[in-house]
Amino acid sequence: MVDALSIALSGLMAQNQRLATSASNIANAGTMGALPTPQAPATTVYKPLTVNYTALPGGGVQSTVTANPNGYSPAYDPTNPYANNQGMVAAPNVSISQEMVNLILAKTLYKANIDVIKTQDSMTNNLLNTIA
Repeated sequence: MVDALSIALSGLMAQNQRLATSASNIANAGTMGALPTPQAPATTVYKPLTVNYTALPGGGVQSTVTANPNGYSPAYDPTNPYANNQGMVAAPNVSISQEMVNLILAKTLYKANIDVIKTQDSMTNNLLNTIA
């Protein structure tokens, strides 16, 4: 029964990571930056984050966050301080609708993991009442 608890806790931590990543992406969706050039190949634009999940051998999941290095596209905004001579800036490729789906998934999976913990607690309680 301890395995069920550790699996559910790993799921809770993974959904916490998903929630934080989506919040970061939404908060920075409008963060523009300079387009890369041959003279300055780096850009200051926000790079959208993605959560990657890996199944653990004993059960559970591990999550890692990676930034998409090419997660931007050119946008026209001549008033932006990062705009080049043509008025182009780098805009992060953040899909607000996809981030909303991620938030709903995080909520649903968070509830599912809490239910696993409640069920495990109930089973342990019933076992102890049977034995005692």
